[in-house]
Amino acid sequence: MDKPAKLTVKEAAAAMGVTPRYIQYGLQQQRFPFGAAVMMDKRWSYYINAERFRAYMEGQDLKEEAI
Repeated sequence: MDKPAKLTVKEAAAAMGVTPRYIQYGLQQQRFPFGAAVMMDKRWSYYINAERFRAYMEGQDLKEEAI
């Protein structure tokens, strides 16, 4: 199985035009469908799936709800 492409918090923030902290808080609060935040050894670790992020930015989640 191939590893899925992933983005850094900094890359996602730049694409959305927001601060990296905004992305971090959103992932911590499970507000975004494209990634996850996990507390590890008193520090947060972040994962952002590039394909799901692209779909989110293109509004594909909204297109599916409209059907």
